[in-house]
Amino acid sequence: MAGPERRAADAPGIGRPILIAHRGGARGNEENTAPVFARTEQMPVDMVEFDVRRTVDGALILVHDATVHVGGRRFHVAETPVADLRAAVPGLLTLDEFLEQFGKVRPFNLDMKARGYEAEIAAALRRHDVVAQALVSSVHIWSLRRLGRMVPELALGLSRGHLASSAPPPLQPLAARWLRLTLLLMLLPGLWISRARSVMLQHRVVTPWLVRFLRRRGYRVFTWTVDDPGEAARVARAGVDGIASNTPLDIRDAIASR
Repeated sequence: MAGPERRAADAPGIGRPILIAHRGGARGNEENTAPVFARTEQMPVDMVEFDVRRTVDGALILVHDATVHVGGRRFHVAETPVADLRAAVPGLLTLDEFLEQFGKVRPFNLDMKARGYEAEIAAALRRHDVVAQALVSSVHIWSLRRLGRMVPELALGLSRGHLASSAPPPLQPLAARWLRLTLLLMLLPGLWISRARSVMLQHRVVTPWLVRFLRRRGYRVFTWTVDDPGEAARVARAGVDGIASNTPLDIRDAIASR
């Protein structure tokens, strides 16, 4: 069965990488919220991406950071009830709410930010009948492996290259060069264990050689998070299958043709 990323890429006449609205295509407090996804419904993007964490009372919510900063206050998601987070973050969505409202609009990339709630994600995807719409990604190899066992038909993606963006800014180019030399040594065992068939790479580590190597072995290659049109054009020329962006409309023209 073809995953959602394959179906989007093979749509008639697309002729370019899949355009992915990263966190719904927004930055700051609006990212991953209901108003953003409502706007994204009207945008010419192929897929939406969002992040999922679990609260202290077991709710799966759409939020990227482990700690949410709002109005001078800090909320540690894993230690905070969902009701408190709703009061602090307007438009906050649970995973069930997202899947109910937006899960069948277009394919989506669910990025699992922590371990331990694989069964809840699998159950939610089945409950809303959106397994065919979903590409679940994570840095956590064994979480992906467990999800794959629970939902064999689920498309999975292994995320790598974070040092290229998490290192201090002056060191990020050096980190990217180091990752380009060493990434396969870490990536291939992770892909084998996780059974992921997609790879989500930080954009600075993308090279034409790496993309060719992975695609020849049957992997789909996605890159994040690309907001600069020039960089978007570079990774598109490198042959990636999809590009995640906070500003997808700004890079759309740059990736119109490889």
